[in-house]
Amino acid sequence: MAINKIRVSIGSASVLGLYESKRFKDVPTTCYIMTYKEGHCMANCGFCPQARESESSIELLSRVSWPIFSFKEFLTKLNYLPPTKRFQRICIQTLNYYQNFQDLIEIISQIKKNCEIPISVAIPPMSKEKLKHLKLIGVERIGIALDAATPEIFENVKGKEAKSPYNWESHLQNLKDALEFFSEGFVTTHLIVGLGETSKEILKLISDLHDLKIKVSLFAFMPIKGTKLESLQQPELLNFRKIQLGRYLLINDLNNLNTFTFNNFGDIIMFNLNKIDLWNIINNSNAFLTSGCSGCNRPYYTSRPSGPIYNYPRNLSVNEKEEIYESLINYVHKN
Repeated sequence: MAINKIRVSIGSASVLGLYESKRFKDVPTTCYIMTYKEGHCMANCGFCPQARESESSIELLSRVSWPIFSFKEFLTKLNYLPPTKRFQRICIQTLNYYQNFQDLIEIISQIKKNCEIPISVAIPPMSKEKLKHLKLIGVERIGIALDAATPEIFENVKGKEAKSPYNWESHLQNLKDALEFFSEGFVTTHLIVGLGETSKEILKLISDLHDLKIKVSLFAFMPIKGTKLESLQQPELLNFRKIQLGRYLLINDLNNLNTFTFNNFGDIIMFNLNKIDLWNIINNSNAFLTSGCSGCNRPYYTSRPSGPIYNYPRNLSVNEKEEIYESLINYVHKN
């Protein structure tokens, strides 16, 4: 076996029994693992602890710790996991380095020998041939993160200005390439709220991606010490809530962008909803839960357990529903 080591998110490691000394309030429903390499990623994204010039802990991705484990031990624990603890999905985070595709193929092949849990991969852009190969060996879903909502922010945060190898056009094209091999709704991108975009810009991008049949997941920016963006503040919670609601309306074809009202600064000032519509969405949908592949709840990746919680990793309590309703009630019609 070529792969000897793997990184496993601390929550997933706890469920697997690889990490025993900590209890988690909300356990992950997806098993999150990451390709292992010595040192940092070749990319240099300004928000990422794994970035080439990051001074953060090499164990971090966002605010979550990803310790190193034996790949063989990981497979054993996964294979003998009790049905009551069974993950709904396995998600493989793929760093950018020379051997990443070969490592990814080996990891997927070995996992497929041990279990039938659906596999998602989060990858940097790859050739069409590699995308096709990932589909052929059994990957169900593929994610290629844009992160930024505009080409300008992309350049500054994870492109040429950041001394990183990525560019906006190739990322978008790679997402379109993936659509040739993966079914509708099985190609995903992530967007980070709070990198300097307006609400109108990010919702316009969500609308455009939805038209392309690309699934969009939202993160809230989380400043991590040692990264280039460590001094940037998290987005205002109300602004994130409005974007979550806007995303839900757009991807479910309940509204289009023309029905939202924006001010001159690109902020949302009114949704084409009434109070009853708003309450029904909060009470009966997943609009404010973690967005991503099915079975993904990503507990506390961009929120501290003490709050504020941006993406809920579980169903909302009555109090949480009421708080969200009260925060958004001024942005819908009274009747």
